[in-house]
Amino acid sequence: MPKVSAIIPTYNRATLVKEAVESVLAQTFRDFEVIVVDDGSIDNTRSVIETMDDNRIRYFCKNNGGCASARNFGMAKAHGDFIAFLDSDDLWPKNFLQVMLNHLESKPECGCVYCLVTVTYPDGQKKESYRAEYCKSGWITKDLFKKSFIWIQTTLFRKNALEGIIFDESMRNGADNDVLLRFSTRFQFLFVPDIQIIFRAEHGISPRRDFSSINCNSIRFLERFYFRLGGDKLIPKNIARKRLGHKYRRLAKKYTAEGNRTAAIFLSKQAINYLPLCMRMYWALLRAYLLSKQKDGMPDWEMPEPLGDVAYNVY
Repeated sequence: MPKVSAIIPTYNRATLVKEAVESVLAQTFRDFEVIVVDDGSIDNTRSVIETMDDNRIRYFCKNNGGCASARNFGMAKAHGDFIAFLDSDDLWPKNFLQVMLNHLESKPECGCVYCLVTVTYPDGQKKESYRAEYCKSGWITKDLFKKSFIWIQTTLFRKNALEGIIFDESMRNGADNDVLLRFSTRFQFLFVPDIQIIFRAEHGISPRRDFSSINCNSIRFLERFYFRLGGDKLIPKNIARKRLGHKYRRLAKKYTAEGNRTAAIFLSKQAINYLPLCMRMYWALLRAYLLSKQKDGMPDWEMPEPLGDVAYNVY
């Protein structure tokens, strides 16, 4: 059996996924399998992967269900003792697996290691996704609730630590941050500062679907965690109110910019409910009321049902 399972979900990115798989095959650490989960592509993804001559590649095609369902499918097929996730338009440096494994195996108390991301653009520009000072090790639930600073593409998990954990397939985006937050109540994390993966932005090929922040997923999973999954025992009330209030305000601002009066008013009122003493919330509500009613409607923001896969540890 391979030591590591690298799971790559993909949709209509034949050229990009080939390069992502090649970045795994080029690893200095060699004991792995590559699980490519084709989420119903209608391009030539299948033929591209099948021409890659390496018996460590396992290709699966399923009906389109979104990235969360593709990752769940990949986890169900994984044989490795460790699991890593790579998006089909991202790349690993050659020593990624070796460095991450060395760190994780040296810290048996940790269930996951993660690193930073370098975002690259077609014109050659680069930037870091987060500065290292944002990143924490240990029990980081409170920190993750306050700020989502881990990208799932940078992680390496112990497979046994993921037992019972699934990605929420009702969320077309944000399911990765949801998993990381729930996982953080079970195991400690370790930040690895000496390596970064490559995130390719604005490549123009099958962009990340529903990646826009004009949806309520980032609020939905935070509220579910805090109110329904025991997060109130781990997150101080003032931190939760501040995080959720500002989340609602920023989302209301985006809907205001879109001219969506009903949603902007509703979201602004939710922000005020969390932070009634913050004047910025009232200005946001006023701006929402001043919108015309030409572009109206409510987003689908109903809180998802709790997932029965978390055993919470109060630390």
